[in-house]
Amino acid sequence: MTLLGKTARALLCLGVLALGIGCDGNDPMDAGTDGGGMDGGTGDGATMFPDGTVFCTMDSECDDHVDCTRDSCGPTGTCRNVVDPPSCDDGIFCNGVEQCDPIEGCVPGERETCNDDNVCTIDRCNEETKSCDRMPRDQDEDGDADWFCEGGTDCNDGDPSVSGLVNEVCDDFLDNDCDEMVDESDCGRPRYDVCDDPLDITGGGFFTLDTDGASPDYALSCRGTTRDLVATFTLSERSSVRIEGEGDFFTVALSLRTECENRDSEIACETGFPGVIRRRALEPGTYFVLVAASSTGEIGLTAEFGPPLDPATNDLCDAPIDVSAGGRFMGSTVEVDDDVATTCGFSASPDLFYTFTTTEERDVTISALSATDESMTWALADSCTGFTAARRCAYSSPATGTIHQLPAGTYYLVVEGPSYRDVDFTLDVAFASPSPPPLGDLCSNAIALPTDGTRVVGSLLDKQDDLEVSCGFRYRDAVYSFTLAADSDVTVTMDSGGFSNISTRPTCDDSATQIRCTSGAPARQRIRNLAAGTYYVIAEASSATGFNISVEATTPPTVATEVTGNENCTSAFPVPATGGLFHGDTTAMLPDIGGTICGSGAASNDAVFQLTLATRSRVVASTEGSTFDTVLHVHQTMCADGGELYCDDDGGEGATSLVDQMLDPGTYFIVVDGFGSTSAGEYFLEVTVTP
Repeated sequence: MTLLGKTARALLCLGVLALGIGCDGNDPMDAGTDGGGMDGGTGDGATMFPDGTVFCTMDSECDDHVDCTRDSCGPTGTCRNVVDPPSCDDGIFCNGVEQCDPIEGCVPGERETCNDDNVCTIDRCNEETKSCDRMPRDQDEDGDADWFCEGGTDCNDGDPSVSGLVNEVCDDFLDNDCDEMVDESDCGRPRYDVCDDPLDITGGGFFTLDTDGASPDYALSCRGTTRDLVATFTLSERSSVRIEGEGDFFTVALSLRTECENRDSEIACETGFPGVIRRRALEPGTYFVLVAASSTGEIGLTAEFGPPLDPATNDLCDAPIDVSAGGRFMGSTVEVDDDVATTCGFSASPDLFYTFTTTEERDVTISALSATDESMTWALADSCTGFTAARRCAYSSPATGTIHQLPAGTYYLVVEGPSYRDVDFTLDVAFASPSPPPLGDLCSNAIALPTDGTRVVGSLLDKQDDLEVSCGFRYRDAVYSFTLAADSDVTVTMDSGGFSNISTRPTCDDSATQIRCTSGAPARQRIRNLAAGTYYVIAEASSATGFNISVEATTPPTVATEVTGNENCTSAFPVPATGGLFHGDTTAMLPDIGGTICGSGAASNDAVFQLTLATRSRVVASTEGSTFDTVLHVHQTMCADGGELYCDDDGGEGATSLVDQMLDPGTYFIVVDGFGSTSAGEYFLEVTVTP
């Protein structure tokens, strides 16, 4: 082989080796001795390998410790480390295509911005479809694209009431319909837009109105200024009245008055979905109904007139209806005032009063159900002034509950309807022989739990809502207890197959003593360094189904390091290389470092920790046990707004955060932050480091 040939062959081998393919020198075209004058007849003898070639006899000798290369021992006895980019794919489209670096391993690719450089489209990366969505520019979201863009007719894309899809409104000095003419002479209001042209609904029935093109002419006490229409009716005799206005996916406000343009003559004003006004008895005369909507579109208006209805006689607790005989009683909250407050109801809820007397110990079951399935509230007390300390308060649809072993005596019952709508309802009262309440229904018969993590099966089917928990709602609850012989770390878990709430406290019936309240599916809370003693767990779920609950206590307890003053990256608290548990409070701190990836900007007060790694390690940071909606974000070289490497909002239990990442050697800043700009309070940060 000539020198030129040898040089070419060596270069070829180097190129092939760079591709992970070995050259072994067994060239069938060069089996013998070259006769060329340049090599003097000397054989090709040895194979040439570039510097750094690793020789091997088996695949295991070729591990380059790079996760994304395929490592093998080639037929020439040299190692081949071939990059495998698909192995770096994290399955997330919008963060770009990950690459395999033969030295660093998997590295992030350029994020998919979906920017098509077209100002007339709004570009978004759609992770669900793994594609780019490009929508016509419609900044005010009124359904009409900006008229500077193809197909758009919206001449003011910052005002949703102006576009090529709406009618011109007279006398507002705007080009509402984008025809480049303001208040043109042929513009016109829709019918029934003003008091001089009302819709007559005296005969009752169903009517269709449309606010398209209507002007905001009149003020309503229950709604800000929006487009409105006018209806009227005349009563020749004293009558009950029901007016309902319903829009397509928008709320409707109704104002009933005796003088159309005079808000001071307003009798009632109600807003809702639908808006409903009811009166027991209106005197003969002419009335006006102003109909206002939160959006443009059709409104169905229903008018019903009937015989006058007597006012409720039990609107005050000093004139209750006696239900001692039990049975079903009809009621209505129309034109009823809110007189008392209850522990499980809402303010401004109209209420009616009832009473009963028992001569011996009895069980009493009470149920209140509205005709429209709106949630109702009732409370049973020993006196008219005791409803905030009632024996039982129930809220639901229907609101149902049983008071077991009620002593003989006279009791008072208040029934509340919703605050936003008048309703008709039925009240059922039944008496039975006394029986003990189910185990776990009350603090007095709490079910004792073991502390070794054993799961105990429970049910809410026979329970009632007796106790208040800060993270829950008016759901049925079960009461458990556990006792610690020594200070311990305690983990409480409840799994109902759906959303659950658990509250742990030392005093069962005092929510002010609550130590921790956690929601989740399942709900899990970890309380560190809990003092020896007896505690109660209030367990509730959104559905009255079976569940399992467990308490696991471990000793010795974990004691957190108290941290203060770690305001920013300069004053960051150093985390030992082995990790640790830290406790602090962000209430009085400053919002120094925000984020862009999660947590609605994470612009709340924050605390900063510094972690330095000597080797590549798995780092897990958790805010479990914190009292507010936390956000964790991790920074490195850019310890500033928007420079986070990782961010998590609710990856932990409940509203706590969890970051779990493999990190290279270096210095990192872990920021304990809050969701949005107002979340702050007492926090725990637990950092574990595994090399």
